[in-house]
Amino acid sequence: MTHPSTPSSTPLSPGQPQRAADGVPPLDVESALRAADEALALRLGTVTRQEIDARTGELRGHVVLLADAVLDHARTAAARSVRWEADQLLASTPRDGALVFGAYQHLRDLARMLRRLADSAAQHGGTA
Repeated sequence: MTHPSTPSSTPLSPGQPQRAADGVPPLDVESALRAADEALALRLGTVTRQEIDARTGELRGHVVLLADAVLDHARTAAARSVRWEADQLLASTPRDGALVFGAYQHLRDLARMLRRLADSAAQHGGTA
């Protein structure tokens, strides 16, 4: 059974956070950290490629949100460096034909980046 979208939120794609009425997704650091921890707890050989891809999509959504919120006005060289790393990581998503290990490593890299961004967001009062 499907539920109609409410004006206050519209879903993006599966595994991504919802958008608020103004089109800006809410920033939820706790949810991002939980998603990162769950991804890092996965073990190769116990998950399918489809599950890896689904979790990768979820983590990408969190990384984009946190990178935009935390690093958009990066004034220090360290913050600009983290922004560059996040952009490079998001641009290097494995293609469909990539080996499962490559997709798994990318998932773990996203989770580690997400932890870094969530720590920065928490330090700057970005919890929702």
